[in-house]
Amino acid sequence: MGRAQLAFGVAALALTAGCAQATATPPAGFPDLSAYPTVDTQTYSQSYPRFIGFDFTTPDGQLCSHNTMNSLGDPARLTLSCEGPRPDLGPGTWLVRVATDEPAVVEPSYPPLDPASVAASGIRQLPPMHKIVHQAIECGVDDHGMTACRVGDHGFVLTPTATDLF
Repeated sequence: MGRAQLAFGVAALALTAGCAQATATPPAGFPDLSAYPTVDTQTYSQSYPRFIGFDFTTPDGQLCSHNTMNSLGDPARLTLSCEGPRPDLGPGTWLVRVATDEPAVVEPSYPPLDPASVAASGIRQLPPMHKIVHQAIECGVDDHGMTACRVGDHGFVLTPTATDLF
């Protein structure tokens, strides 16, 4: 078995095993996603050079990704990023990053995200009123432009009028 096949097999096993509910209690103000149906994480999985994990787009134009290769050699460290427009922060695209061991941060994305290349990539959209769950990662979107994600005790809530980080 080649190294790439082994890496993909390990990633598929990790994603399949990671379909359990996130266990950390969300902070006050985090939307209640418990009624949102959970999508099959496996249908959002990707594996290519320097990326093994899952990604999805949101109805309001965010591109969110979890790359297991960002764990810095610690499988307990999970990361998530979402990149896209943040009307409340100004023009351009913005990158929101969070990890199990780091509160969320936001910064201008450079180079700016190209919506046309995202659309052409075939990355699947997370349907409104659904969530994706993998280990301690939980993200959900509503039908009014809200994206809420948490990774353990850290995360963010993005709406058309606010970027709330914790």
